[in-house]
Amino acid sequence: MNRVRLSGIATLALAALAVVFAATGYARPNASEPGASKRCTVSVYPGLQPKHVTSVSVKPNYNSDPPTSGTHFASPAKWNIYTQEIPQIALVHNLEHGGVVIQYGDKVPATTISRLALWYFAHSNAIVVAPYNKLGSSIVLTAWNEPEYTSTPPKDVGGHGYLARCSDFDEAAFNAFIKAHRYKSGERFPKAYLARSTS
Repeated sequence: MNRVRLSGIATLALAALAVVFAATGYARPNASEPGASKRCTVSVYPGLQPKHVTSVSVKPNYNSDPPTSGTHFASPAKWNIYTQEIPQIALVHNLEHGGVVIQYGDKVPATTISRLALWYFAHSNAIVVAPYNKLGSSIVLTAWNEPEYTSTPPKDVGGHGYLARCSDFDEAAFNAFIKAHRYKSGERFPKAYLARSTS
């Protein structure tokens, strides 16, 4: 009798944890997602409501780090490859415009960053590459896919955020990720508007 009762309690506890994880945007790696490989794990997060703010010092409550959706600065970062960190709240706006953001930690070797840079210049449209020191030895790709907006401001748009965390540069995985997720955001622009900035 006690064993049955404990089993029932355990089942209820697991169900409660599932509800908590869903509410907080917990996501576990999914091996079937585009971009998943031996070097890269891909997680999917519930899409958060888009909202513009006028300060990069705002600290939104994102459900992933780096963020994959939600509140963002009113202006996106220029499409480019950077040597300094860019505020996450600005990069989320790049995601909303259909971009893929790629960031790497301070322990990623210079030779790997060079390979990443070469890859970037062959695929630069709607892509930002920048350091994000707290990622350590990881390279992370993020994207925000959702139905195209039909109202301003958008409401209840749904969608999902995608995050690939890689232990090394993986060209095939990166290609698969951008093929699956680039240009598929709520606020869509012609591809020519998302070209790498030369200024």
